[in-house]
Amino acid sequence: MKSLKLRVGLLCLTTMLVLGLSNVIAAACADVEAGGNAYGDYDCRFKAACGGWCYYECTCSNVFPGHTCEDVLEEAGFEMVQSVPCNT
Repeated sequence: MKSLKLRVGLLCLTTMLVLGLSNVIAAACADVEAGGNAYGDYDCRFKAACGGWCYYECTCSNVFPGHTCEDVLEEAGFEMVQSVPCNT
């Protein structure tokens, strides 16, 4: 019985450790976010992480006439900020 309790306890501990580590790994920021959409192409490089958010410095190319780099980035799902809100 003690052996079964020990095994169950170790299994629970291992499960919690794996879930905790995978959450940390999933929250990590990518060094490069690049792609394109209907408005143009973008290339974003990691700048900082703060408060669970990833901040990037982006450039755009092949921007469709009548649109801006901001249009490209908003279509890609980025939110625009002027600066990182906390010290890195």
